[in-house]
Amino acid sequence: MSQISSDKTSQETSNQWAEITGQIIDKLIGKNMSMTYDFQNLIIDIPKAEGPGGKHMGSVQWTINGKVTITSEAYDKNNQGKK
Repeated sequence: MSQISSDKTSQETSNQWAEITGQIIDKLIGKNMSMTYDFQNLIIDIPKAEGPGGKHMGSVQWTINGKVTITSEAYDKNNQGKK
């Protein structure tokens, strides 16, 4: 796979994750709810990056084992308390 094709695929994947995250946040705002994601061997491969002056900064691979919890609470704007 060419570098250009690989970069395009990585950018499309990043855009998809950003869109999914935005949709989750939109659904949570003001809903008094919590979502927990439990990851077992989730591998995130960060492609090679370039820093200032075109300096190569390398790539990295993260493995995540654990939970991420996103919580939302609604507040009454007039009383400044929870609904």
